[in-house]
Amino acid sequence: MHKLLHNLIGQQITHEKKLHVLIEVMDDGPYLVFQCRQDKTIQCNQYGNAHRKSAPTYTIHCLNEYQDDLHPILKNLLSKEEQKQLLDILAM
Repeated sequence: MHKLLHNLIGQQITHEKKLHVLIEVMDDGPYLVFQCRQDKTIQCNQYGNAHRKSAPTYTIHCLNEYQDDLHPILKNLLSKEEQKQLLDILAM
């Protein structure tokens, strides 16, 4: 399962008319971490002071909110066969 997800790193998707790239797979969820390539926001340091501009990241769970199917964004990255294989593993 994790190999299937890790092979997706670097894949690009368009979500809400913005380009995002999968930058990390966190195995404990599993979760996917996407970075927006078009927006830069001001990142604050631990004291709340403006520090630098960086691309925002978004983390999603591999399953949808009802935990009965894959997240729609993940479904866009996989073939039907891969979707079924991953859903069978995650449903255990």
